[in-house]
Amino acid sequence: MLGLIGLAVVILGLLILILGNSAPLIRLYFGDKSVITQIIWGSVLFIIGAVILTYNAINM
Repeated sequence: MLGLIGLAVVILGLLILILGNSAPLIRLYFGDKSVITQIIWGSVLFIIGAVILTYNAINM
């Protein structure tokens, strides 16, 4: 179950990084129109998801 949550967070982070320029609603949700903020949020979510997946893989 934890692996699915980590995978979902990684995918969400990647979508924010990739689709943020073409999907302005994502940027408006985070309250900023800056691409820098989009990169930061996408990276943070990706790293959190990657840590969850790594933790899940270690404890299997």
